[in-house]
Amino acid sequence: MSILQTRFKFTNLKVKALPAPTDKDQAFYWDTETAGLGLRITAAGAKSYIVRGRVNGSGKDRRFTLGSAELLSCDEARKRAQVKRLEMLDGLDPQVEKKKIAAQSETLREVMEDYIEHKRTKNGPLRPSSKADIRRCVEGTFSDWADEPVASISRDACIKRFRELSKTAPVQTNQAFRNLRALLNWAREKSATADGVYPILPINPVSQMFKQGGMAQWNKEKPRTTRVPRDKIGAVFALLEQHSDPATNITTTCVSADMVAFMLLAGTRVSETRTLTWDRVKLDGKLPTFHIPGDLTKNHNPLTLPLSDALHTLLTRRYENRIKGNNYVFPAMRGKKGYLFDPRAFLDKKVSGVAGTHLHPHAFRRTFEDVAQIVVVDSDQRRQLLNHLASDVHGTSYANNPDPAVLLPAMQKISAWIVQQGQIAKDAAKGENVIPMRA
Repeated sequence: MSILQTRFKFTNLKVKALPAPTDKDQAFYWDTETAGLGLRITAAGAKSYIVRGRVNGSGKDRRFTLGSAELLSCDEARKRAQVKRLEMLDGLDPQVEKKKIAAQSETLREVMEDYIEHKRTKNGPLRPSSKADIRRCVEGTFSDWADEPVASISRDACIKRFRELSKTAPVQTNQAFRNLRALLNWAREKSATADGVYPILPINPVSQMFKQGGMAQWNKEKPRTTRVPRDKIGAVFALLEQHSDPATNITTTCVSADMVAFMLLAGTRVSETRTLTWDRVKLDGKLPTFHIPGDLTKNHNPLTLPLSDALHTLLTRRYENRIKGNNYVFPAMRGKKGYLFDPRAFLDKKVSGVAGTHLHPHAFRRTFEDVAQIVVVDSDQRRQLLNHLASDVHGTSYANNPDPAVLLPAMQKISAWIVQQGQIAKDAAKGENVIPMRA
């Protein structure tokens, strides 16, 4: 694009008479009376006064819009141009100042919405569960900061909040502050100039409080390793079958029991299970399957798995008792989401007692892998069933898109062992003489 540059003494009449360019996007004119004062005219006829100059100490030329020529007279434009030129002479960068003004008013909630929409990881956009976690963090843990400018969040305020929350929920506090740190990094990087100037939050206050010798330390977290003990798997599955019967249990209990049983028999994550919809389940045909799209998996790798006989029975029962107008396999009786978020109440009241240990939803995924090892499913197929990405060349190149038909025998072996252990537990409860099955 060529730019027309014409110099003359600006007057209100001359500026008003200037035509819009017809052969280019914009045209520039420069005042001979005030250094750096210019006029920009777009092809649509919009006229704006501008000023250009060099920021002292930076050696960089800057251009700044002063305002519309429809609203500013030539004399007012000259006054504004002189003020901006003096500021640049004093080392103030108008581009930095403009970004600073905009950044200083942006709230934590606004940053969150921008982050959720535009953040990209090595695997693509944020997963729905990650978005939900961040949203709960801002609207829950930091609700009183949500509509405050991020620029006002200080290290001292972060330290105080971190210490308060850590008294009752240390692990959750860690996660909340990891989310907050990510949002503040996003805000400061978004407002940074090309030459590395940060108009707001020159240092992330969350990062600052955890620096070596800082005022806070991350709460210690023990890795979760809970699973259903091997000798309790049968009793747990028998309990789940008992509470899945719609003839003797309320709907919420049936859904909870089936959801837990599904995770145990399929090895899926709770986030993948709760969002399962009927359009991704194939009950008919030669090879019944269910599908998890990439935007719902942890590694963004889509997965289609075969249905074992036990899984097919479970899903058939769920389909026969589905709720009209609700497409979720594990529906909620109330709430806006439409699906059961997690069966935590059922786990706490029923399942954990039978298992003899406090169970979280992920415990059933670990148990699934334990059973896979018991029935001698090889490591490649275990990884594929659990949708873990391989680190070796063979796995990365050839074994990351498993054929459901190939995985069916392994899925059948795992389910069959669990079902048989459940039958053994039921027989034992009746007082029958049984011998626990060994792989």
